[in-house]
Amino acid sequence: MALLAAAAAYLFVNASWSLDPSRAVGKAVWFTLVAAMSFGAWRAIASWERPQIQIATTAFLAGLAVGVAIILFEAATGRFLTISLYNLLPFTRPESVKSLVIKDGDVFRIAAFELNRNVTVMLLTLWPALLCLAVRGGQQTRLLRLAALFLGVLVSVFLSTHESSKVGILLSVIVFAVALAWPVFARRAVLAGWCLAFILVVPLATLAYKAELHQADWLPYSASTRVTLWAYTAEQVPEAPFLGIGATSTRKMDLDREDRQKPNQRQNSNDDFGWRAGPHAHNVFLQTWYELGAVGAVLFMVAGAAVIVSVGRLPRASQAYMLAHIAAFVMILAFAWGLWQSWLMALAGLAALYAALAVRLTRADAVAALPQSPDN
Repeated sequence: MALLAAAAAYLFVNASWSLDPSRAVGKAVWFTLVAAMSFGAWRAIASWERPQIQIATTAFLAGLAVGVAIILFEAATGRFLTISLYNLLPFTRPESVKSLVIKDGDVFRIAAFELNRNVTVMLLTLWPALLCLAVRGGQQTRLLRLAALFLGVLVSVFLSTHESSKVGILLSVIVFAVALAWPVFARRAVLAGWCLAFILVVPLATLAYKAELHQADWLPYSASTRVTLWAYTAEQVPEAPFLGIGATSTRKMDLDREDRQKPNQRQNSNDDFGWRAGPHAHNVFLQTWYELGAVGAVLFMVAGAAVIVSVGRLPRASQAYMLAHIAAFVMILAFAWGLWQSWLMALAGLAALYAALAVRLTRADAVAALPQSPDN
């Protein structure tokens, strides 16, 4: 918690030189609130007795099962439920209709990317839920329940258009398999990956552009534009390497019409995205360097490293699940969203709480399984 407090304090200081200081302070406040609420909830979960833990995990698993079923149905049917709701109750439609195709006043189609956030939330509940299922219930149905949940999430992810979640679930499965056999090696590998993501992100972003990956036909369009975003952002980092340009400044600059219309200044490039950073780099590690500088990068790297190291102190049965959980989260940070998106910060706190709940259940069940003394 001390590391998160230090990071929060730095965010408030960093906001003083942001191009959008009021928004930067607001994001610092939200970060602090999420961290404080998550820590308080974690302390409460740690004090619960086994019956309370079982009730909470039952509610968690039931809610997730309903959520996965809905997302799976929506992904398979092209958002049938949501479209039906919007047409039946028009007041439920979002204020922005840019993702809706409307004909004769009725919603005809919803852009596939609108499901991406739901898929991300589902992915970051998967491994804590699998751990809960692994330690609950009878042996005969355990594998069936585990397989049903995993396959439901897997199919939902691959029916969606969210490539980052697809990479995330595949990497998390690999980490899980390795951790089952070699937990110490897997933990060290995840720790190394986390630290190297901060250390190497700037040169790797530059190298990817020099290798012309932004023009690679085999990359999806969203990935090729990210290569341009990353290269531009990496090029700007040396201008404020230690303290950054200030939290949320990238978004403020992108709102400038001249910046948004800035042509691509690179030769021999067929980019139609433009040589600019966009509202954010779609890479939290790179955005941290750009806006928070080396100080912010070190603070977040050390805080995350402390979490990964702490996995080694968890019950052996839970370590593989938690390492897979962290691996999925890292992939979302690396490829998907922006650092200051409020829902993502909240999801990070929830992901930590779901992990704490699953680990607490593992410990409670382990204690319950111990032989009882005759006096008890």
